[in-house]
Amino acid sequence: MSMNLFTKITLLSAVTLTLFSCAKPGCTDPSATNYNSYAKKNDGSCEYSTKLIFWQDLSAAQSWEPIGVTSLKYYVNGNYVGSSIATEYYPSQPSCSANGQASYSINLGKNTTGNVNVKITDQTGEIWYDEYITVDNSECNYYQFY
Repeated sequence: MSMNLFTKITLLSAVTLTLFSCAKPGCTDPSATNYNSYAKKNDGSCEYSTKLIFWQDLSAAQSWEPIGVTSLKYYVNGNYVGSSIATEYYPSQPSCSANGQASYSINLGKNTTGNVNVKITDQTGEIWYDEYITVDNSECNYYQFY
């Protein structure tokens, strides 16, 4: 009878160890949007995103009026993301919780970096900025225009 109890305890211990000591697959990168704190083994499922904030300082804002620019439109990868009055500015880089002149959420997929096209036009559609920039999976990336 005591052998039967010993066998049951051994079997129960083996099952418990098997269930709780196995590496749980999932995303183990805390900077990923789908981070799983219970995962013990990275299974390659991590997904990343970031926020891109457009902004300008006082000097840049003052440069628009003499050339007749009154408003600006912002685009990321061809998508319209917002507009602002050309003379609107931030005295320093805005915080991540701010939206700057405009902001846009970027899904990086399984990559921790990516290239995006940023474009700024004026009220007539004239293109003032049109370039590719690299963003990473930090909480915020900034595009300061001058």
